[in-house]
Amino acid sequence: MRSLSMDLRERIVQAYENDEGSHARLAERFAVSRAVVGKLTRQHRDLGTLKPQVHLRGRKPAISGETEKQLRQHLRDHPDATLQERIDALKIDCSVKTMWQTLRRWGWNYKKSQRARPNRIAPTSRSGALIGRSANTMSIPSGSCSSTKQA
Repeated sequence: MRSLSMDLRERIVQAYENDEGSHARLAERFAVSRAVVGKLTRQHRDLGTLKPQVHLRGRKPAISGETEKQLRQHLRDHPDATLQERIDALKIDCSVKTMWQTLRRWGWNYKKSQRARPNRIAPTSRSGALIGRSANTMSIPSGSCSSTKQA
């Protein structure tokens, strides 16, 4: 839907200010709705302009502008910080989920980096154990189901 021309907007408001009729009568005369006549007269009175207004709909991002720059710097300086640590360090008013979604949108992931200290817990398998194979390979007889049949 296109916006009304400036000429039409001005004629509608001028007619209203000259008491040439009610909103309903002017709407019929200029082939617009009553709501348009009311909106234009209100906009002229309140804002002093008849230019089409930009409507920024939807929820505004919690992390944008200067906060976004600070967060990107924090990511470079502290790549292993948790989401909550980032929120606390930058004093951002958002949830952990919002932080997670923002970083995910930027392409960051949360895998442990190689710079982190190794885990101090001892290995769980004994040395020489086969990794990824069970000890008893014949627990299900071969050929008893389609997933165990040999190719």
